[in-house]
This record gives sequence, structure tokens and C-alpha cells, in this order.
Amino acid sequence: MRKKIYNLSIALLLGCSACNDWLTVQPATSILAEDLYTTNDGIKQALNGTYLNMRGVLYNPAGYMGGGGMAESLACSWTVSEGNREYDLSNHDYDSDLVESSLSSSFQGFYKIIVTMNDLIQGVELNKGKISDDVYNIGVGEAHALRALAHFDLIRLWGPVPSKVDVNRTYLPYVTVNSANRYEYVTYEKYMTLLFEDLKRAEELLGKSDVVLKMSFEDTETTSSVWPYRKSRMNYYGVLGLLARVHLWYGNIEEALRYARLVKDATNPDGSKKFRLTNEVDDFPDNSWVDGTCYSEHICGTKCDTYDYGKGGWQSGRAMIVNVNPTFVQTLFDGNTSDFRYKKLWTYERTGLMIYGYVLRKYRCFYTGTKSAQNFPIIRLSEMYLTIMEKAPLTEANEVYKEFCTARGLEYVPLTETDRQERVYKEWIRELIGEGQNFFTYKRLNVRNMIFGISECSEEQYILPIPEKEYLGE
Repeated sequence: MRKKIYNLSIALLLGCSACNDWLTVQPATSILAEDLYTTNDGIKQALNGTYLNMRGVLYNPAGYMGGGGMAESLACSWTVSEGNREYDLSNHDYDSDLVESSLSSSFQGFYKIIVTMNDLIQGVELNKGKISDDVYNIGVGEAHALRALAHFDLIRLWGPVPSKVDVNRTYLPYVTVNSANRYEYVTYEKYMTLLFEDLKRAEELLGKSDVVLKMSFEDTETTSSVWPYRKSRMNYYGVLGLLARVHLWYGNIEEALRYARLVKDATNPDGSKKFRLTNEVDDFPDNSWVDGTCYSEHICGTKCDTYDYGKGGWQSGRAMIVNVNPTFVQTLFDGNTSDFRYKKLWTYERTGLMIYGYVLRKYRCFYTGTKSAQNFPIIRLSEMYLTIMEKAPLTEANEVYKEFCTARGLEYVPLTETDRQERVYKEWIRELIGEGQNFFTYKRLNVRNMIFGISECSEEQYILPIPEKEYLGE
């Protein structure tokens, strides 16, 4: 039998390689596509265009990978009614036309990032002699990292439960060179090998030149910075955080821990922490409310300064993205109303469903004129803590857990080898709800019954079907 071959929207690939789609949103001073990779400014503009693309349909609060999109629906976080796309996604029924449309759009969205980064990497390599060392290292480093990020989210959605890999099956193509020809799918092992190669190359290049190695992230948060807003880019520490995430998924526990520790312990030149856990005292003084996304913890993300929560599903008084489970507090927070995340990040109010329910407040800082960074988090510091809490030797795990409890307003009760897996699993879910990550925790652990699940999950339901329009046959 022939190997499965799929068509990755050839028209999309060709259009992307010309950079025409996103160059139109750049200022009038934008560099023409044919000259894009021959100058330092051209490379920066190419990267800017990619981040605009990323925040457009994938990485934003309502995007496919956001709290109001496909990934969160797959995690069954919200109360949904039968007969719509969100219900089908939460029930892991992938046969409806509405679900097919979401699968197809997100699938293409990831590969659009990939082919654009392939174009950048190839273009810069051809013009390396014209590019400064710092722009080469940061530009190509970010491109390898973004290509890895997109490929990783693809395999997390359309690939196997990591503990149930069929070594002979070909799952997805790992695309490093753009072509008008069809892309052949590769095995999971081959796919992950190529993904790690991309991340190691990104780590190497960004480790040479990323400005946040010599200054704080706060120092980059101005448009006058040579490389501004590094928390809104795939920076060096974002690569380390992504390596921790990927190694945990792949089962390389020691490497996952090594990278998680590197991020957790990272310091600025003056000895202060690069990142710190958000807490009620420092970040919500005098009961004020500025940023529910825990910006002090952001390792990397996308700046969504055009997103307005008031026009989305979390609008106060008319919210449609809501959990109305009567046991919500007990189920998610074990009844602990002193938990900082419950006190500050949730509200119980009348909703657009004309009933009362629990509405997430993480993104209510996203509006015109806000003082918040309006940064959608792709990786946060808390994920590094959770990785260590779950997988490190128990003594270290408890040291980290104690810090975590202090920041979250929890009573510290030491983890034991008997109970830590269940307790940390619950922390993953309550910590990252609304950020598009919980489906992947459920999948990594092969959980049969999600916390707010509609029906039991089998291994088959964790693997999304390839969109029909991409499939050509066997």
C-alpha cells in the first residue's frame, strides 16, 4: 500500500512564499518582497508580518489556540449547547461541517507560519553576507523557533497520544523546504527529530545575540528599542520554555527539567529574576485589577493590542464563553475561594445566556486605552513550575510547590509520591484554563474523563482527523 500523501493547500504555500498576504498590512515604507531578505529592516519586517499572522487566527484570546477557540473547546472548559460547533468539539465529534471548517482553517494557519519561516530562512541564508550578525542570529533563530512551534502544535493536535505512538505510522509532514509538490508524511520519530533540530538551532542562534541576555525584558518594552517587546516574540527564553514543553511531551524528563530550571532561575544583569510568579499583593494592590494574564510570568506570546474583549465572548454582562456548572468552584478549585486565581480571574455574573455563570476575567484587560501589555501568553513561568512539581525529585518538587502556593494564596501541604500526580494534574488545569493548553495536558496524560467533559475520551478522540480538503488519497 502506498504511503499517505496530502495536499497542504498548494495555492496557500505559493502565495505565502511571495509574502503578498501580510505585506499589505505593513506601512507604506515596507520593503518589496523581492528585496525583503537582503536588508536588516526587511528581515525585521518579515518577522513582524509573521507575528501579525499568528495573532490573526491562531494565537489570540479568541483564536483557535486561545481561550475562546477550538483548543479550549476540545478541553471542555465551557458550558455549550447541542447543535453548534463548540458542542461538537467538546464532545470530540469531528464529523460536522462546522468542525471541519475549524480544522481546515487552523491546519492551514499553522502551515502558513511554517512556509513563511521557510521562505525567511532560505532567503536570509542566500543573502547572509548582506545581513548583520545580530539580525541574522535573531531573525533566523526566531524563524526556526516559530517553525518548531507551529509544527509542535500540529503534532499535538493531529498526532498521537505521546504514550501511544505507532512507530510505523506516518502522521504529518515536517516541512523545511517549500515546494509546489505534495508533502509526504513522516513517522512520529522522524517528525520529532526534525522539531528538536529546529529548536536547538534556535537556541544556538538566539543564545548569541538576543538582547534579553544582556538586559531585562522591561528594558525592551518601548518602540525605540532595537528589538522591542521581546515578551511578544519568540525570544531566547521562549525557546528554552518551548524545549521544556516539547521534552515533557516527548518523555525526555531530565531534559524537560533542565530547561524548566533554566527558565525559572534566569536572572538579569543586576541579579533580579527575569520572570516572577504573579501574586495578589504585588500585582493587584489595594484590590485593583490591571492584567489577568499574569504578565510578570510571560515568557513569550503575541501582542494583541487590537483585540477588544468587549466585542468578544467575555463581555461583561453579556458573556457567552461561560461555565455554568453548579459545582464549578468545588470541581475546579476544590472549594478554595481564597485561591488567587479564583478571586481575581473569575467572576460570577449574569451572562448572555440569560443565566448566571462563571466568566473568566483573564482578558478583560484587552481594550483600547488599557495600561496592560495586551500580550496573549504562549508560554508562562507557571508551566516551568508545574513541570518541576510533576517530574522533579520530591524534595525539589516541594520546594517549588511551596513557592507556587505562596504566589497563588494556597495553604502549603507537601506533595507526596502517593498524591502528587493527581494534585499537580489539577493545578495544570486550573492554572492554564482559558489559554488553549489544557487539551494537551489531558492528551499527554491520556485522561479518560476531562474535568468538565461531556463524554469519556478514548485515544481515538485525542487525534484530530486531517481536514478533508487536504486529503488526496492512499
